[in-house]
Amino acid sequence: MTTATDTVTEAPELHFAAGIPAFPHARRFRLQQWGSTESAFSVMQSLDDPDLAFVVTHPGLFFPEFEVDLDDDVAERLGLRQPEDAVVLVIVTIRDRAADATANLLGPIVVNKRTNEAMQVVLHNSPYDVRTPLASRTS
Repeated sequence: MTTATDTVTEAPELHFAAGIPAFPHARRFRLQQWGSTESAFSVMQSLDDPDLAFVVTHPGLFFPEFEVDLDDDVAERLGLRQPEDAVVLVIVTIRDRAADATANLLGPIVVNKRTNEAMQVVLHNSPYDVRTPLASRTS
């Protein structure tokens, strides 16, 4: 199943049934716009661990060619019936200089926008990288 690329929308609560890799205890998150309403970024704040938050963005804003091809197991676990049910986000790592920010395209977050069930998916045999620079895409 190839997922649709939709705009980032705020959700009441995202639920990661298995947590996020390296953070299995963090299963509930809230998306909040980061900065102005025109900002391309949101903060995914853990509701289970107040010290845990991730900056995320919709990859299509920076990487129009980015596409996620989900296997049937992932689609079933998230309850995705159609590609339009999915929203894809990527975690952004902010460095000391904004120009050095990177996006994790190898491990996107897929959200069922009807149920808010989510999971971070590792794309096997993928040309994408965990540290893809954003700067070359914003200039």
